[in-house]
Amino acid sequence: MVTILKLYAKIVRKYLNRPKTIKKMHAVLNRGYEEFLENKNKNIFEFEGKRYKIIKFKTIIFKKGDNLVKYMKELLSDKLEKNDIITIAESILGITQGRAYPVEQIIPSKWAYFIYPWISNVTYGTGIGMPETMECAIREIGVKRMLKATIFGAFDRITNKHGSFYKITGPLVKSIDYKKNHPVPYKNSHNYIVLSPSDPCGFCKKLFEETNHSTAVIDANNLSVEILGLFPPNSRMENLLMKAMKGNPAGQDDERRPIIVIREIKE
Repeated sequence: MVTILKLYAKIVRKYLNRPKTIKKMHAVLNRGYEEFLENKNKNIFEFEGKRYKIIKFKTIIFKKGDNLVKYMKELLSDKLEKNDIITIAESILGITQGRAYPVEQIIPSKWAYFIYPWISNVTYGTGIGMPETMECAIREIGVKRMLKATIFGAFDRITNKHGSFYKITGPLVKSIDYKKNHPVPYKNSHNYIVLSPSDPCGFCKKLFEETNHSTAVIDANNLSVEILGLFPPNSRMENLLMKAMKGNPAGQDDERRPIIVIREIKE
């Protein structure tokens, strides 16, 4: 049965849902990529008439069970200034929570093989467009919800709309990362899947209580920025962080700078 499903998936991806470059995707994604290129490698930006700088911190290689709150408090204790904002990449929080798995450990179900070929087939990333990541997504939200999202996503492509798929699946699925041939290994594997972290808002609250600095968990890539957790909640700060993270300062590969501090530049 699995052999038949693999053949079916190959046919769908080759003839019915062909690979697309970023230029052929929806205008929303194109704009996101253009904004990334404009802001990439910029360490100073403006927001509401004020200037801010992005400060990156290189870290250890994290593993399951690491006390991230303790580590960040010790790392930043003598480096923070008043009103600094602390951010952490969502994948690091997920890894320390044990929500990362070598891809070899994930055995896709028949449903995963059936659904994944219909997910956006893009040349610039993987997401849940492979059976193993789709299996993880199904485990997170269930088959029925995933089928519904896939159907609505297909209608979006037909009608040139965007966003229905992840509105239905939510951040648990959108934040699933596949690290292929990643320079930083996890459990001795360079191919691993990181799930969305559990209770990111709770983590932000804990770090705020330890440091007295606003804290955010960020899911950023070269196309979009999502704030998974922020404490204390603040709409202005959300907009500030969205601006700061447009250039994906934490990076996607072996930069090992998942901790970013945003600081206002005093004139």
